[in-house]
Parts: sequence; structure tokens; C-alpha cells
Amino acid sequence: MSSIRYLALAGAVAIILFGAGVAVAAGNAEGGPAVGSQGPARPAARMPDRQIATPPASEHRAASSSCPVPPYGAQYYAPAYPGYAKTVALTFDDGPGKTTGRILSILRRDRAAATFFNIGQNMATRPALLRKEKRYGFVLGNHTWSHPDLTKLTRRQQAAQIDKATTKQRSITATSPCVFRPPYGSYNAATLSVAQDRRLAVWLWSVDTEDWKADGSASEYWVHRIIKLAEGEGIELKHPVIIMHNQPAGNPATALALPTIIRFFRHHHYRLVTLNT
Repeated sequence: MSSIRYLALAGAVAIILFGAGVAVAAGNAEGGPAVGSQGPARPAARMPDRQIATPPASEHRAASSSCPVPPYGAQYYAPAYPGYAKTVALTFDDGPGKTTGRILSILRRDRAAATFFNIGQNMATRPALLRKEKRYGFVLGNHTWSHPDLTKLTRRQQAAQIDKATTKQRSITATSPCVFRPPYGSYNAATLSVAQDRRLAVWLWSVDTEDWKADGSASEYWVHRIIKLAEGEGIELKHPVIIMHNQPAGNPATALALPTIIRFFRHHHYRLVTLNT
């Protein structure tokens, strides 16, 4: 097949997929980095009665007037900061969890900015940690109610997942999120539309520490691997967004790696920022 015919065929396939609403690997369609799958979903946290939290009876649908109108589409690189040539955004998904308190203590001790993308079910089980995130000045983001692959849901179902999480955050902290991260980095046109309607900026990441693979281990191997991925991939970028986790079962290797990661980027003259900066 000639190169011209090959390119034409590839373009036609891309148009068909786009028109059908098929999700494209996040990042590739918009010039961003390839985004990994984040692995399988972890079990939701349990309430004191050992049950998974039930969704709120009512859902907050309106856009928050306190949120600026976001750019349309997904973002992968940390916001710039006046006076700094380089910035880095530390982000934590899937919490609150068993190691969230330890992570918050490290961040506060080191005066490091961070953004937490929380799951509604998990907020319900550890509301005190959510209030602590807010009280310490960290940014609270929406990561859906129960962490589904949004591309497998209808637009209405996607909206419900997002709205339930926002409602739970409002009930606990009296604040609404302005940032959103789709589970697994998986989204489609409906996801972007729902987020835009609610003034939620969609944030993915440019550096993946793959810390979830430690699966609860605090071994030296996993600590060094997380540090190596964060530093090795991050230093190649001027404005990396680094994804880590604070899942219900806990991510002790992440907490152990965090102080070294913070020191590394500060040593290389990065300003630590939130995704609301």
C-alpha cells in the first residue's frame, strides 16, 4: 500500500472513531503525553457499619460561581507561576485513605502545595481528612463518586457520577471543586461537555509514578521506584503534573517517597503549585 493511501485510510478511520464518540487514548489526540491506565480499581472504603457509602439523595448540578470558566479539554501540564521558569504539581488520587493523614503532615511540614482528587464514596468514610485537606489550604478535586470508566457510561450517568461527588464534598466542607480528573484518564466528548457545564477544569497528568503497583508495600524497592519515576520523567519537563495515590487501603511507599520528591524539585528550582494556581 502506498504511503498516500495509508495516510488517507488512517485519517478516515480516525474520523469514523471520532464521529462515533469512541474514546481516544488520553493525551495523544491533544498533543499531551500518553496516559496510563492507573491499573485496576481498588476497593472502596467502608463505613463504620462495614457498608459502602450510599450516594447522596440529591445532587448539586449547578456550576460553582466561585470557579473560573475553564478551558475546554484536558490539561496535562502544571500552571505557570510568576517569577518561576519551572513549576510542578503534586496530585493524589482516590482518597481519602489510610495514608492521607501522613501525606498531609509531610506536605504541611514542607510547605508543599498539592491537589487531591477525591472519590465520593471515600470522602463519606473519612470526612475529617477531607476537612483537614481544606483547612490546610490544599485543592480538593472531583474524581467521581465511585471511580468508573466514564467512557462506558451515558452522558447522564457521567453527570450523576460527577454531581454526587461534588454534593458530598459540599456537605462536608461547604466548598465545591473547580478541578476534575476522570478515572483512569479515560474520557470522551460527553465527559468534557459535562465538566465544562459545571466549570470543572479537566486535569490529567504528565508524569506517572505508578505508585499503585506497590499494592500496600512499603519496601525500599517500591519507594526508590516511585522516586525514580517522579524525578526521571519530571525533570525532563518544565511544568510536570505528577500523579500519586492515597487510596483507602493506604500507599505507604508513596508517603515514604514524598519528602525526597519534594526536595528534588525544589533543589532544581521548581515552584510547587496547585492546579488552581
